[in-house]
Amino acid sequence: MSGYEHVLSSTHIGPVLLRNRVVRTSQGSGLAVNQLVSDDMIAFLLARARGGVALAFADVAQVHWSSPAMLDLTSDRVLPGLTKLTTAVHAEGMKLFQQIWHGGPTQLTRDSSAPWAASHVPDPGLGMLPVPMTRMMMDELTEAFVASALRAREGGIDGIELHAGHGYLFSSFLSPATNLRDDDYGGSLENRCRYLVEVLRAVRTAAGRDYPVGLRISPDGPEDQTTPSHLSTLISMLERESLVDFWDVSLGSHYARDLLIGGAHQPPGYMLPVSEQMTRVTTLPTIVAGRIATLQQADQIVASGVGDLVAMVRATLAEPELITKTVSGRGAEIRPCIACLQSCAGGLNTRGRAMCTVNPAAGRELTHDDGTIVRHAPGLKVVVIGGGPAGMEAARSAAIAGHRVTLLETDDALGGQLRLVPPTRPEIARLLDFYEHQMRLHAIDVRLRTPADVQTVRRMAPDAVIVATGVKPRRDGFQTLQPRLPLPGISTVSVHTGWDVLRGASLGHTVLMLDEIGHYESTDVAQQLVDSGRRVLMVSRYSLVAANLEMRWEMVGSPLLAKLLKGDFTFFPRTVIHRLSPGSAEVACFEAPHRVQRLAFDDVVLMSGGTPDRALQQELVGICPIVRVIGDASSPRRLEVAVVEGRQSVESLHPDWIRPVARYGWGGSAT
Repeated sequence: MSGYEHVLSSTHIGPVLLRNRVVRTSQGSGLAVNQLVSDDMIAFLLARARGGVALAFADVAQVHWSSPAMLDLTSDRVLPGLTKLTTAVHAEGMKLFQQIWHGGPTQLTRDSSAPWAASHVPDPGLGMLPVPMTRMMMDELTEAFVASALRAREGGIDGIELHAGHGYLFSSFLSPATNLRDDDYGGSLENRCRYLVEVLRAVRTAAGRDYPVGLRISPDGPEDQTTPSHLSTLISMLERESLVDFWDVSLGSHYARDLLIGGAHQPPGYMLPVSEQMTRVTTLPTIVAGRIATLQQADQIVASGVGDLVAMVRATLAEPELITKTVSGRGAEIRPCIACLQSCAGGLNTRGRAMCTVNPAAGRELTHDDGTIVRHAPGLKVVVIGGGPAGMEAARSAAIAGHRVTLLETDDALGGQLRLVPPTRPEIARLLDFYEHQMRLHAIDVRLRTPADVQTVRRMAPDAVIVATGVKPRRDGFQTLQPRLPLPGISTVSVHTGWDVLRGASLGHTVLMLDEIGHYESTDVAQQLVDSGRRVLMVSRYSLVAANLEMRWEMVGSPLLAKLLKGDFTFFPRTVIHRLSPGSAEVACFEAPHRVQRLAFDDVVLMSGGTPDRALQQELVGICPIVRVIGDASSPRRLEVAVVEGRQSVESLHPDWIRPVARYGWGGSAT
């Protein structure tokens, strides 16, 4: 326990004993089937229980038809699965709480009628005018909360939490900007809190004083809405009646969506300065959050007194064994969360299921966990060509399967495109450290500065070759909306790629940047140019900067754009380049090609994606019995795809392998 005595100490929430202070607050995994507990959900939570998490929250639960959620606590049909889940995680020493929830103005009702809320104020996400709740609606919903709380207890759930933040139903009452009522439930702060107090009284009375009841709260973000001061008053008000046993403190709402789930643009612990304004006024246990990635950070938080328990949702999504590995001195074996939001928040947004970019087993524990890799004896002689993320994951998984693995990499270091990511995102460097350690841990024969060709492969005589050679960036000016090539005039100008910029290419003051990617790579390049004092003219087929990001654009795209706009940055949406000439470009909006603008520039940076070199792939046919092509070498896609294909390529070496049905988020939320 040395060095982590604070976060690893036991504690209580009411009568519930927790073995340490690490919590997984309600995430929303999307693993429920027909709003019921599934085997995938049980396996997902079991992995975190075995990894040492003290307390987890099951997927958010519906209490009433007017706000559907992932689990359905409105009927007894949920009980068999809930009992199976709680029994399983309890056997591993983890406690399970349940968040019971109503989305209010943020959520469509089951029958698509208007959402319920405090007043006629639409949520900026849903944008639909809600119905102000009547007394009858309030009474009906209060009964629904009570019934759901009792059902959760019957199913073995150790405690419940109501959500009064993030712009949801109770938040719509609490905020002076969204509560415009002139009855007993509007006006003063006491009136705005009244409905929440009534529901908590009813739940507390029904569930009993011995059953933990907590409340999730969050300042909305804007100063004219719910503030830390408002919530501090609420804390005092509820504690006077002993209506809650713990506080789960968060930050943000749909009015400040970038605060809800902090991406890499937010530092670890970014919520804490605000959360502390509320946690310091209570003596009850508090849960705090805000992109906490390591057990060391969590220990410092508990030691400081800012929070009694620490939410580490994404950290334990990426690495279920974060606690056990850290404590046992195996910190180098921890897959780090890179705070990209691509597959967790982004996966939920684009495919209804939260997974993890760097952990192929997250949400796929029954099929992609290391323990499910088929062991071969004797193993095959496997050659992996390419040391990017796909190749490294393939090499790692092949070694676990018992194969004899050699990895060939042309460059003098592993990492591929990950090595281009700027140091402003240090999480990527930690991911590279993880994979480099995996190569050593599994005794993989890594040969750097070793280009692969047919002769090299023939001499090695492998049983299988996995090609993960990545792509080369395009320099031809390809544009999706205007695909003819070559781009007129491109031969008259000197062009650079985004990779050139990230490698430190020297450019003039004004840079014309063609963006066909609309993702992190584009903003990384633009930001590096802006930070160096250059003027950036970004021409893009997309309507927004970083429009192809998988999560809701306001979460990450918006703050990335805000940072760019602090420098000399101009964005040209839905625009194509018609012609280049030395120092000048003719561009026009795709929908108005006759409205040509002439942009002066010193240099051109093309970000048209990349193309794989298929020559080696074709030459290997007939040379080796088994050839697999993965990652960008097949087609340039996302990091998650590279990692998953690296893992699956090893399974595909088995003669009985069946290609799985899989879907990855592709189109961004703003495309």
